[in-house]
Amino acid sequence: MDLEIFNLENNSVGKHKLDTSNFKEINKTVVSQVVKWQLAKKRAGTVSTKNRALVKGSGKKPFKQKGTGNARAGTRTSPIWRGGGVIFGPSPKDWSYSIPKKIRKLALQNALQYKLDDGSLMVIDSFEIESPKTKDLVTKLNNFSLGKKILLINEADNINLELSSRNLQNVKLIHPNGVNVYDLLNYSSVLISKESLNVLIERVK
Repeated sequence: MDLEIFNLENNSVGKHKLDTSNFKEINKTVVSQVVKWQLAKKRAGTVSTKNRALVKGSGKKPFKQKGTGNARAGTRTSPIWRGGGVIFGPSPKDWSYSIPKKIRKLALQNALQYKLDDGSLMVIDSFEIESPKTKDLVTKLNNFSLGKKILLINEADNINLELSSRNLQNVKLIHPNGVNVYDLLNYSSVLISKESLNVLIERVK
């Protein structure tokens, strides 16, 4: 597969030969499985309530067993009392789980293949910009017909690109080693440098 290479002025500057011989038919089940796995890992799992053992209160019997006309009670921390514990309330939980590396690798390959087939992945010759100003990066991005959410993938250290992109809400800059299935599918447009694409292809071989 030959991909056109563009500069930040949206001018074609050459071709990039891409070896996709090991790409397989897209498996939606595998992709869905990995996306769910990623989202599960992101869950904080910090929600918590106090049961009757954790509620601060006296262990003294509130009133005598008989003769008051009230229902019998043994403690003020009872769940049926105001200010008491919560019955079967949520507690801190780890939502993460494991899936095989082969499944993760295949899903990443499928997500990359989907972006290539969809035409929403563009190869950029260089992300070099003159200043770290957000305005300058926005001007460069406006040269392209991109979606609302843009993923920038660049391998080389580029302080100007990092500083100019971090204030843009719908723009994310990542290293090719950090590219994942969720980000590829979540962002409508992907701009990737030649070197980063080669790294990404090696990851999914």
